[in-house]
Amino acid sequence: MTGQGNLNKFNKIYDDTYKDVLKYIIIKCQNINDSNDILQEVYYEFWKILNKKVVEEKNIKSFLLSIANNKIKKYYSLFYKLKTISLFSKNNELELIEKIDNNLNIENLIINKNNWNDIWIFLKSKKDQNIPKVFYLYYCSDLKIKEIANELNVSESYIKNLIYRTLKELKNIFEKENK
Repeated sequence: MTGQGNLNKFNKIYDDTYKDVLKYIIIKCQNINDSNDILQEVYYEFWKILNKKVVEEKNIKSFLLSIANNKIKKYYSLFYKLKTISLFSKNNELELIEKIDNNLNIENLIINKNNWNDIWIFLKSKKDQNIPKVFYLYYCSDLKIKEIANELNVSESYIKNLIYRTLKELKNIFEKENK
């Protein structure tokens, strides 16, 4: 019966903490494509701990965030960094100041359900991994631009540029596909 009790406790904690842990991992990850792997490792580690000892639910979110922090550090250890270095990559700086068309009407960007997957794949494939982070935090976690800027330690104008520039790019891509 303790196995079923642990499973029920795990499911409750998972449901209560999933969004916060995922948000934390997305903010701290270098590449958003790694977030699902790290999230899975966090909850797997928690499951193993839950089966070994009694875990109090009082500060469980902090406990899970500390596990997440350790998993992120481990994931991006020196070995991982060395494994992913390419001799052919160039260090291109992002130009943060770009003119944005003031006539861009964001409400006119209509996205149907079939396009959501394509959009997410497109966002995750961007070289600047802040783009999918910002879109997730802004549109899924409902954080304000100021909060996102604080979490990612960047300026608000940088966040606004990412959003508007990427929305414009998405609008162009999906308008062409719908024609």
